[in-house]
Amino acid sequence: MKTLKKKRFNWVEFLLVVPALVFYLVFVVYPLFGGFFYSMTDWNGISPDFNFVGLKNYVNLFHDQFVLEPLGNSVFFAFVSMILLNVLGLIFAVGLDNIAGKSFYRGLFYLPSVLGSLVVGYIFSFLFSMPFASIGQKFGWDVLANNALGNQDWALMMGCLVSAWKNVGWYMVIYIAGLQNVDKSLHEAAIIDGASSWKRFWSVTFPLIAPAFTINMILSVERAFKEYDLIFALTGGGPGRASELLSMTIYNESFTNKRAGYGSALGVILFLIIVAITLIQLFALRRRENDINY
Repeated sequence: MKTLKKKRFNWVEFLLVVPALVFYLVFVVYPLFGGFFYSMTDWNGISPDFNFVGLKNYVNLFHDQFVLEPLGNSVFFAFVSMILLNVLGLIFAVGLDNIAGKSFYRGLFYLPSVLGSLVVGYIFSFLFSMPFASIGQKFGWDVLANNALGNQDWALMMGCLVSAWKNVGWYMVIYIAGLQNVDKSLHEAAIIDGASSWKRFWSVTFPLIAPAFTINMILSVERAFKEYDLIFALTGGGPGRASELLSMTIYNESFTNKRAGYGSALGVILFLIIVAITLIQLFALRRRENDINY
């Protein structure tokens, strides 16, 4: 009976990994723990001197209206973006699955996702102020006629729509990958049994793309909570603070207001929110996958 030989430590392989490991430690691990550390100080982000304040920053932020409003905006933005990206991404993936020239249309829908968020934001900022406003005036649509980005009730929703336009192709591709694993014979059997198109989708296709659905739900929420540059270019967080997200508040507090300790506390809270929501989603959606498998 052969015995497994213990693999000798290979220094060459280790040295090849070292550069990536160093970058990871410096740009991921150190900032993560550094953020936790500075969140308990009154550091201004510039001076080497600071004082420990314990949990004071965390206590203050839960009573700070200038934080609670952006937090609410972020929750709204994440929820609406999650719905739009997954519904539209799934519709496009299924709708383009059996049409002529589907590769061309898939590429066309995916194209906006490779554009820079700042570029998209500035382009749509111009579109809302000029062409869309003219269309709104012509058809009597007051929201567009007066520039929806300047309307406190609609600015954040317009940001959700622009974000969906830019990113939906990326989620569509993940759903397309999931559709490749659906056995066509199952659809044929369902057709023979007289199932309608909707019944085939709901009872055959959707359960079998559960892993793709899980991935997209988690990634869409995570991306939405970390969104910054698109909304910055689109509205700058305005009018007032109507479309300001928590990520923008973190930047403003840390660099504009010179309260890096307070901004770090906000960053920790955002990190914990994302982790908590991700774990809840993962637990619920994985449970759904297991129920389908059984």
